[in-house]
Amino acid sequence: MLRRSPLSLGLGLCVVLVAPAARATENFPGVIATKLGVSAPACTICHTSNAGGRGTVTTPFGVSLRSRGAVAYDEAALATALDALAGENKDSDGDGTGDIAELRAGGDPNVGAGGGDTIVPEYGCSASPSRAADPFAFVAAAAVASVLLGRRRRRG
Repeated sequence: MLRRSPLSLGLGLCVVLVAPAARATENFPGVIATKLGVSAPACTICHTSNAGGRGTVTTPFGVSLRSRGAVAYDEAALATALDALAGENKDSDGDGTGDIAELRAGGDPNVGAGGGDTIVPEYGCSASPSRAADPFAFVAAAAVASVLLGRRRRRG
């Protein structure tokens, strides 16, 4: 039977905690730009922040895409969802202009009329400065590693 030492378990835990969290599908802004002939939108077109990640697709436009079959890392599903929005003339923010028309005009399909609906073009989620690992996770991992190393030294 293979026995795992507390040190190897602690190091494994550190790797898991320090690894970056799931991010937005980095190529999706580029896919949107190519498909619609617009500048690549920021990740916040669909996510709560440019870091993206699982469970953060909460914007009206992002929710509309997901409800029409868009899933992470599937460019074909994204293209199909964009086609569906265009075909329906879907207006996720209720301002009277369809999402696709709003994107093509340089607006933000998440911001209603009078809400300053201009998106700042930015290429891809990887351009976001928030790509670094979570500092809290690093501190927690370092604390766990210190405790485990301290225990090992006391035993030895």
